[in-house]
Amino acid sequence: MKILIGLTGNAGAGKSTVARMFEELGFTVIDADKEAHKVLTHPKVVEFLRKNLPEAIKEDGTIDRGVLGEKVFTDPDFKEKFEKVIRPLVLEQIKGSIEKSAARVIMVDAALLFEYGVADAFDTIIVVWAPEEELVRRLVKRGVPEERARAILAAQMPQEEKVKRADFVIRNYGSIEDVRKQVEQVAQVIMRKIEEVELSWYL
Repeated sequence: MKILIGLTGNAGAGKSTVARMFEELGFTVIDADKEAHKVLTHPKVVEFLRKNLPEAIKEDGTIDRGVLGEKVFTDPDFKEKFEKVIRPLVLEQIKGSIEKSAARVIMVDAALLFEYGVADAFDTIIVVWAPEEELVRRLVKRGVPEERARAILAAQMPQEEKVKRADFVIRNYGSIEDVRKQVEQVAQVIMRKIEEVELSWYL
């Protein structure tokens, strides 16, 4: 029986940094973004883009993620149609990676965990949080125009809602040492709970 941990948070919250810290502690982490990139060349996705956004397909047949991302975050109608195509493919891809993994405890790093409606599939959910303006500042620092950064955040579930539904919240708004300390504390609690559950199986 595999134990699934969901790691989520809005754009700019620092999930990747937190995920790396969990990996350093021995956790197996599946990056949902990387899994999503694997299905961008799926025939169903390519067919949809040829009909609805041909400029996103490069001459070599690969997908221009910059063009696609811009369209997704600026055209709600396109986004809704595109997600109907790609969402089941991404979920199936992640499910396959989980099943193939030999790890007993698996963490899935997924920004849209709640938005995709799969929260109930996880035994534990961790939300990475930072103040809203800090999220915008970080995205702008990465080269994202401020207007688009705010559009990206507006398209995601409000942080407050995610925090309410989380088992743990890691506040990524201090020193890296502080964040690492929070990660270590959460990891200890999770592993202790897992050990208690496993022990109960033998009682």
